Order: sequence, then structure tokens, then C-alpha cells
Amino acid sequence: MLLFLGLGFVAAGHSAEVIPPAPAAYFNDYAGIVSPGAARQLDAELTQFERDTSNQIVVAIYPKMQSDSSVEDYTVRVAQKWGVGQKDRKNGAVLFLFQESHDIRIQVGYGLEGALPDALCKRIVEDEIAPRFRQGDFTGGLQAGVHAMMAATKGEYQGTGQTVGGRHGRNQSSPGLIIVFIIIVVVISLIRGRRNNVYSRRGLSTPWISTGGGWRGGGSGGGFSGGGGSFGGGGAGGKW
Repeated sequence: MLLFLGLGFVAAGHSAEVIPPAPAAYFNDYAGIVSPGAARQLDAELTQFERDTSNQIVVAIYPKMQSDSSVEDYTVRVAQKWGVGQKDRKNGAVLFLFQESHDIRIQVGYGLEGALPDALCKRIVEDEIAPRFRQGDFTGGLQAGVHAMMAATKGEYQGTGQTVGGRHGRNQSSPGLIIVFIIIVVVISLIRGRRNNVYSRRGLSTPWISTGGGWRGGGSGGGFSGGGGSFGGGGAGGKW
């Protein structure tokens, strides 16, 4: 009963917003813009990066943004909800991409704002990622952006040789939570009348739902699991 009341409230609001469940991988391509092999390679690099530095960098690529808020406001809420980074160090960062609007946004946790200041994030977006995207080289742009973020933050903290997911077991989004999320997205899409306009991948027309492994974590060592990091809006963005 409460679930359906909540769904009705979300669907009724003009500014309906969906916060996706925390991913189970460091590299998450819900839009299918890179090859599975490239995705696995980047996920493995980011997994090892947490082991070496304790920093958590996550990439999240979506067909579209499910919010009427600005990209800046929406992505900081998502990053905060996911808890990317260690709780005591707040050393997380998330690279968001939204294919439909061509938006790129880097959100930086409090503990990495010194290593990844807004100006550097802007340069990474404008000089490393966006030019390659405009040429259709999504894999190259993501590799360049991720490697630049890793290089900038590498010396900030010492790693433990483990990931949060490795210490506590692989993070898998609860089946019940995923079902609720799917229902909310479907209801919002129906209310907005965009059923024929959403991006699809491998036969599914619901936004952000993919049979290609969207919620399946990549690297060995437990997959991604947020450590309780915090975000306050540091970072920068742009378009391609």
C-alpha cells in the first residue's frame, strides 16, 4: 500500500526524479557506448586503483537523466547517495555521462577536492573527454578521462590492498530495490508520455535497464561497494 502511494506521489510531481541504485561495478555503461572488453578493462583498472590508493573512482553512463534538476545538483545527490569513497577520507569521485543531452559531469568527494579541483576537472572534461567524444571515440575519451583522474589523485592516500567490496563481500543491489526502481521509472515514463522516445538496449525500452550487465560488477575482488564517502558539489562538467 505504502509503495503504491509513494509511486503515485512520485509520478504526480512535475519534477519527478529517480536516483538509481548504487552500481555493483566501478565502470557502468548503461547506454552501451563502449565494448564489453573495454568496459572490463577500465573496471579492472579502477578496482586495482582502490586497492593501491583507497580512492574510489566510479564511471556511470546513462542514456538520459531522470530528473528535472540541473546536472550539477542531480549528480551530487546521486554520488552522495551511493557513498563513493571511504567514510573517513571522503576520497571518492564519479564521472557521469548522459547520452541524450551530451552532458559530462565529474563529482568530487570532499577528500579529493585538493587533488581534483574544479579547474582541473573542467580541463579533463574539455581537453581529454569531449574532443574524443565528438569524433565518436567514446572508449578513448573515457580512458583519457579516467586515467587523468587517477593520475591527479594517486598520491593522496595509501591503499590497503583491498577494496570495500572485497572486505565486505560483493555488493549486489537488492532484487526488491531493483524491482521498485524499475516500477518507478516505468511509471514516470508513462506519465511523461515518452515511451517511444527512450533509449533501448538489446530489446528493452525502459530507461537505464540493460540486459548487458548494467548492475553486474566487473573486477575481481568483490565488485564496487561504497565506503560512505561524502560530496558537496566539487567538480565540473560540460558537453560534447
